[in-house]
Amino acid sequence: DKKEAATAAPKAKIELRYMERGDALGDFMRHASRVYEEQNEGITVKNEPSGWGDLTTKVPTFVAAGTKADLAFQHSAWMLPELAKKGAWLDLTPMAEKDKHDFSIYYKWALDTLYQGPKDELVAMPMGVHNGENEIMWNKELIDKIGVGEPRGDMTLAEFEELLTKIQEKMPENGYAFGPSTGLWGMEGHARSFGGAIVSKDRKKTTFSDPKTVDAHKWIANMIQKSKLIPGRDKVLESTKSMFYTGMIAVYSNCGANIWVGFAEATEGKMTLGHCEWPHGGGGKVGSTPSCDATVIYGKTKYPDESWGLAKMLSSEEISKWAALDKSHMTPGAVIKAWHDPEVAAACPLYANIAKFWDTLKPEDYGSIPVPYNSRRGEYWDLYNNTWDALREGDKPLDQAAIDALQKGLQDIMDKPAP
Repeated sequence: DKKEAATAAPKAKIELRYMERGDALGDFMRHASRVYEEQNEGITVKNEPSGWGDLTTKVPTFVAAGTKADLAFQHSAWMLPELAKKGAWLDLTPMAEKDKHDFSIYYKWALDTLYQGPKDELVAMPMGVHNGENEIMWNKELIDKIGVGEPRGDMTLAEFEELLTKIQEKMPENGYAFGPSTGLWGMEGHARSFGGAIVSKDRKKTTFSDPKTVDAHKWIANMIQKSKLIPGRDKVLESTKSMFYTGMIAVYSNCGANIWVGFAEATEGKMTLGHCEWPHGGGGKVGSTPSCDATVIYGKTKYPDESWGLAKMLSSEEISKWAALDKSHMTPGAVIKAWHDPEVAAACPLYANIAKFWDTLKPEDYGSIPVPYNSRRGEYWDLYNNTWDALREGDKPLDQAAIDALQKGLQDIMDKPAP
């Protein structure tokens, strides 16, 4: 036996290729790669840092050429649908069942966004998450100086707009009270907060013409065109986010991570961030649009088990917590326990605040990703954003004819077969 052991062939070395995010948000992905190497002798992870654009455009090319990396970052709405429906990624359920992996550690609404395979099977593991671009954040120093009060989650929308009007009256020249997210993703959240929707929950119907959805759009358009609480297209300097960081916008609406990641560096300690959920007092609601960064495993990988191990680690509590505590302060994965961790709360107080709200969500409150089921996201979003841009800014009237035309155009795209 000893002789056999001495002469046995050495274990083959394995190199896993991992196409991850190349910016600061990918720090935890590279950290996890090194931890995985340390814990698995003979396995090397070759990180292939990639920008958001490359992850959107180059991945389909690599899949078509058969040169795709073993694992890749993909976003549940922006990137995952098209290739998932075409069977490019492994169904992870068999490996997870073999490994007896506990999926109850994750937010269910986040996990649900990843069942997008040809038969709606699980094709990705969850990483960073948010539940909509309608969290409210504000510049506490500026709001305190103005002295008319802070936003609160228990406000009605009418009370919130009244507060914004008072803030606007005391804003410096060329300053604005409010900077909401006004692309399709943000407007879907607003529409659902009004009780409507642009994309139905089963993602097969467009409901843009629903009166409540129209009300949400008119609410935003009026604050740009009439009350001037929101900067119009020609008044935005670089971006509304940069205007918020520099004090030209007092109250901002997006997902917490989009402001918190890089906040300290951008504001150089000159701003304290206030935070609450979208105003939903008086029987109102917070419309959710779940989002999930994800890890996929290439369907033709030679190393499915080893790739699964890394994907699982990227979704672990350990790595999720590390991501939030790292200097970039990315969201703590989809792991419920990590969102409630005392160390995470101390380093990222708004994450703890978000987690408290998510604790109140019921399954019937879970939204769906604002992407057509037939995976024609780009085509659908382009038509919506281009048309809505003109209506929002007053280039064209937001009348019934425009509403009906956009409703028809969006539904026509949804009715097409998958590409």
